[in-house]
Amino acid sequence: MENKPKVIDLFCGIGGFSKGFEMAGFNVVLGIDNWSPALETFEKNHKATKILNEDVCNITEDFYKKYSSKVEVIIAGPPCQGFSMCGTRDVNDVRNSLFKEVLRAVKIIAPKVVVIENVVGLMSMKTPEGEYVKDIIINELEKLGYIVENKILNADEYNVPQSRKRVFFIASKIGRIKFPKRSKEKITVLDALSNIPDTDKTKYNTPENKFQEHMWDNEKSIYNHDKMNHNEKVLERIKCVPQGGNWKDIPPEVYDVGGNHSNNYRRLNPNKPSITIKHATKSMIIHPDYNRVITAREAARLQSFPDSFVIMGNRTDQHQQLANAVPPLLGFAIGNQVLNKLNGKNEKIEYQTNLKAY
Repeated sequence: MENKPKVIDLFCGIGGFSKGFEMAGFNVVLGIDNWSPALETFEKNHKATKILNEDVCNITEDFYKKYSSKVEVIIAGPPCQGFSMCGTRDVNDVRNSLFKEVLRAVKIIAPKVVVIENVVGLMSMKTPEGEYVKDIIINELEKLGYIVENKILNADEYNVPQSRKRVFFIASKIGRIKFPKRSKEKITVLDALSNIPDTDKTKYNTPENKFQEHMWDNEKSIYNHDKMNHNEKVLERIKCVPQGGNWKDIPPEVYDVGGNHSNNYRRLNPNKPSITIKHATKSMIIHPDYNRVITAREAARLQSFPDSFVIMGNRTDQHQQLANAVPPLLGFAIGNQVLNKLNGKNEKIEYQTNLKAY
């Protein structure tokens, strides 16, 4: 671990971003967040990483100075609810200013590379003063001597079986870092889930493809695979929805609840990547074959978390943690590009699209 480049993960959540960078060859030395259930999961799965349960606004300059010149990379996914197109997009939402805490940490620690992830809605969000948030991020990083690139990436183009668009900023003091090339083939829901049996079983079926082999990795037991007990009314609604369908397929007399988002009561299409994983039990993301909401384990697969990655907390917390997470394989793709640059390799050595490096 000593020879690996060091990383700090701000707003680390359960550590999807950290997991991806670890897979690429980094040593994540510190994860910071202030949601205890997520940090419990982070600690369970990143045993060599120090964690800090603290509001980043309260972290002192002296604390950050301890990592100055010792950390090569800062990765960060500031809370996105204030930027999301699904929310109110209130310019006065205090969460909208937390990106400034990332910039403060960068200014003190001065890493070689900074990677920031957020929802696409950040690109059009303004501050109360009328400035675009994206412009502030770019301008402030450039003032600190970084070359900044930003791009919207869809996770399903990087071996993640899920359509999930997010914007990434890569800031570098060691030369421009290119975004990873897209994979040639997309992984479907069927590719991802077909060897996970229903909730009455405790062992995985034999992997049927490379993705499942990499996720499974000889894991003996299925974690986080508890069935949600739907009441008769909910079960009746679920049974009305065909593969790829949603609440519109449910007769009005049966669908007598609010919520008309296109992904509400969405039954996954097995032949396509999943819809964006949100809180699966709140938005009612339905299994393609079974008449139930997907389990946390199945959501974790669709997020590209390996089967050995255990999600802590109650079922509600588990699903929220997964909804918030950066897919590890997307983090891996970016981390691989950053490591190549740090190691002085020719950037034509692009991200391996066949999962060979996983």
